[in-house]
Amino acid sequence: MSNPTIESADDRVPPLSLPAGSLSRSDRRYGYEVGVDPPDIEPIEHQIRLDFINGERIRSDHLLSDYNHWTYDADDPSTDPWLRGPAKPNGLQLAEESCLNRVKEEERFFECPEDSAVIADAPVYLAAQLEEVREHDDTESALEKARERRVSWYRESIPGKNLYQILKKSSYGTLISGGKGPSLATAALTEDNVFEGTVVVSEDTDPKKYARQQNLPEEFVYRESEFSHADSDPAPSIVDFGIELPAPLLIGCFVNGSRYPFIPWGDGLTCSCPYKHDQAWRVMCKHELLASNICGFESSSIFIPSVKGIDIPHRARRFVSPEIVATHRPTTN
Repeated sequence: MSNPTIESADDRVPPLSLPAGSLSRSDRRYGYEVGVDPPDIEPIEHQIRLDFINGERIRSDHLLSDYNHWTYDADDPSTDPWLRGPAKPNGLQLAEESCLNRVKEEERFFECPEDSAVIADAPVYLAAQLEEVREHDDTESALEKARERRVSWYRESIPGKNLYQILKKSSYGTLISGGKGPSLATAALTEDNVFEGTVVVSEDTDPKKYARQQNLPEEFVYRESEFSHADSDPAPSIVDFGIELPAPLLIGCFVNGSRYPFIPWGDGLTCSCPYKHDQAWRVMCKHELLASNICGFESSSIFIPSVKGIDIPHRARRFVSPEIVATHRPTTN
């Protein structure tokens, strides 16, 4: 079956060819193979994006100056670095509550690991783990270990090793260093950090020649080798995601000089930066956190606003799955 394509409103722009892993799970053409395809965007990832979209703007005075994730213990509230530091961002509190809620919501999968009808609703990585459990000689022990790994991911790894790490002055602070205190204007997020609509062409294509042939502005046609992630081993290429080139894609051009494509995948977008793909359990990078803030305060939408560049299909700007938007209600205790 050929990849479904989305035509652009601008006939000069090539169609966006979507691989099976970039579709909604409710789409009959959806398909994802654990261990073969690039990391999937799990439900919690979409939910955390919505939490930061719905939370307050992340300001410089929210960020940690110093933090070592080895000191964090989910069972010891005194190790929360925000207790002795700045005020914890509301979006982070929402995200932590979402992680705890996911633990409760996924209990049913561990209670019925042999029920294929139940497991069909499980996130892809969890479903793959439960398939391995069924093949194990000691299924009870294997099931408990799988449960422990999953709970540890939600309670320890996501907050302590991922979200807390990017909410540091040395991480997210490099993207918003000009904004201090509650007076940080929304516009400041996109003055130096710009999302551009572009066309990415293959390495054997001359971008300028292609732009002239298609009557497109040359400054918005790129080869992938021109982006910041091109020489980094952890970061997969656009083609690794099954995106056929040339393709209309959103590019983040950031104040620290980096430029990364946002790739349609898992019914949303994933940043191609090395941090995001160096460890499969990481659910957010600082660039995606910025996109969440911009979606919440610049456009009040699940679509990342394209500040300039080529008019690309909405699917190339859709940051969060519409299905999860319809069901997720950010909450805090």
